[in-house]
Amino acid sequence: MGGSFAKLHSQLVAKKLLSDQFREQLQSLGSSLGAHTRSLEQHFENQEAFLALRHRDLEETSTASLPAAQSAEAALEAALAPIVKGDLALLPVTELKRLCSRTGLKGYSKYKKQELISLLKAIGVTAPPLQVKKLTRSQLEAIANAVLATRG
Repeated sequence: MGGSFAKLHSQLVAKKLLSDQFREQLQSLGSSLGAHTRSLEQHFENQEAFLALRHRDLEETSTASLPAAQSAEAALEAALAPIVKGDLALLPVTELKRLCSRTGLKGYSKYKKQELISLLKAIGVTAPPLQVKKLTRSQLEAIANAVLATRG
């Protein structure tokens, strides 16, 4: 029996040594994981701060470039205004007199262009949209340049 007790004792000592080794390895692994987790947390905090700064920079950049986009849109709107809204000043005198005739005005035939425009505006007549074929070269160039400016 003495031999079997010694054998059992050596097995218990071996198991104890294995459990001690296992515990030490688990503690080492836990320490390593803890250090790695802290490192990741620090990395994520740094990334969050970087992204917040980058977001703010992008917002400032877009805000700074926005007036240019707005002015390009305003230029396009101004260039297209004769086509969309019409402009009495762009109409020839014959066309202005035709508008006066259609509205039933009398005595307009002696008026000059500016007087006809003032008369029509005074009674609330708006210009018809200008036909594209009647646009001048400079108006067409202004429209083309405004369209190109809005496209960046």
